[in-house]
Amino acid sequence: MMRLPFANIPIWPEGASKAAHELDLLYLVIVGLTVFFCTIVFGLVVYFVAKYYAGSKADRANPTFHNMPLELAWSLIPLALGLFVFGWAAKLFVEIQAPIQSENALNIYVVGKQWMWQMQHPTGQRENNELHIPVGRPVKLTLISQDVIHSFYVPAFRTKADVVPGRYRTLWFEPTKVGKYHLFCAEFCGTKHSEMIGWVYILSPEDYEKWLQDNRWGMGGEGVTVAQAGEALFQQLKCTSCHSPEQRI
Repeated sequence: MMRLPFANIPIWPEGASKAAHELDLLYLVIVGLTVFFCTIVFGLVVYFVAKYYAGSKADRANPTFHNMPLELAWSLIPLALGLFVFGWAAKLFVEIQAPIQSENALNIYVVGKQWMWQMQHPTGQRENNELHIPVGRPVKLTLISQDVIHSFYVPAFRTKADVVPGRYRTLWFEPTKVGKYHLFCAEFCGTKHSEMIGWVYILSPEDYEKWLQDNRWGMGGEGVTVAQAGEALFQQLKCTSCHSPEQRI
């Protein structure tokens, strides 16, 4: 976690994803440019106020009303810097939103509801307001809301996604640091919105496999995939009477 050099005050949460470090660098560049230009403008304002205050003996003869090189400089340089920052930010946005090209990606289903997060792993494990994932492995979250609009937000990942009823949304990230990190709903969703919080646990690959084994569920204590659980429910509710391949209805 980055802290101010002169005090033990955190500037932002600890970064724990691949995108977090790049976004933090972009943020620092924007803050640095802002401070730089504000210092120049404020310094010139103070200088001219001190030099040309009413009653001063400053030479006011032959004032300059136009200086083409100076005007081009203060117009083109900020424009170039602004376009550079925009291009950098757009590149990061596309990279964060685009699917991570990896066959090893972990697919997890997330349902937001008033007022909790429900997660389901591809091997059947379910969690409420907690998410266990391995470090160094791309993660794909498929999110949907059961009632109102929520927002899945993990500050340490610098990623956030609105979770909307009736529409699936995907969120990609790659955790880079083992630890325990806050999970919030960043969209006001009702009276207990402030209680819709949780934790993301980034584990080593070995600890994650152990966690999967210790949290298996399903028939006979064996793990059941999402597809298998759906098939069992399909059979249990007798959906096959009308919707089996033989019926074609």
